Amino acid sequence: MGPVRSDRAVSTVLDVAFALLLVSASVLLLGLSLPTTDGSLEETRADRTAETLSGSTVAVSYDLESIAESDRYEEPETVDDYERTTYGSATGVLAEAAVANATIGDGRLIRYADSFADSVAASVDGRFTGSNRNVHVVASWRPYEDASIRGEVTAGQRPPPTADTTAATTTASSGTPALNSSELATAYADEEDIDALAEPIARSIVRGYFPPERTQLTLERRGLDRAVTTTHYLELADRLDPDHDLERDAGPLRRSDARADDANEVLIAGLTELIADDLESGPIGDELDAIGGDEAELDAFFEKTIAPSDVDITTYTWKE
Repeated sequence: MGPVRSDRAVSTVLDVAFALLLVSASVLLLGLSLPTTDGSLEETRADRTAETLSGSTVAVSYDLESIAESDRYEEPETVDDYERTTYGSATGVLAEAAVANATIGDGRLIRYADSFADSVAASVDGRFTGSNRNVHVVASWRPYEDASIRGEVTAGQRPPPTADTTAATTTASSGTPALNSSELATAYADEEDIDALAEPIARSIVRGYFPPERTQLTLERRGLDRAVTTTHYLELADRLDPDHDLERDAGPLRRSDARADDANEVLIAGLTELIADDLESGPIGDELDAIGGDEAELDAFFEKTIAPSDVDITTYTWKE
């Protein structure tokens, strides 16, 4: 049986396999940053290349076979095919791949991230075949400053160390719900409790990987979709809290009594602890000590340093 294909303009890695991310194909061009400003054609090449990426649609074929390497995976009775195909803007799938490729420490969150990221890079690189090959694209996801959970994917060749490069940075949706910096400031200022900041970030991230409505439908099904989803739930729970009580065939992951919201709460609790440790021990913690309970300053600070909903995509171009 051939690859499973989708005719949606916007697809997700986990729409059919593991409710992963909803990455908008209409990328938000929130800001372009160029190293030079006199407006010459050469100095705007990176800008124009970035626009080409956001307006180009690519098809990405990948496979889920590496999920079978997990001790938490139980193969369903019937598996027609481990292959998947997703479609979207080049910038959109780069953003999706950056989040899919995320790690906590040395471990990836998604088993098949290598296959997906490599396929995205090849598809995006193919957009420049026969044209200017001096293009390098880096998609980076950092939910907050100095986060220990982060993801990156690259496409194209790296510029030579001596090359005179131009660069343009766009911001695309990561698929996680956006956070309101003012609401974060109010919540933190009330008690100056780091968990008041860590918990909303954790909730946003978990909902990005496991959107409740889509995940609920997946948990209620049979077959590969459910097997992949439950495997990723269990692996992430193992990593965040070895004493968690999630089980594939009991509680909120049981097919006949699936409760995606409850399963998410287990992950949110564990991820909140990890993020709180990050925030306290990193530069954000130092700045919070200096700011105290000033809501206006907190609002401005969080606006700059906390953005789980954003993926930065930087396009580099250069001359031979």
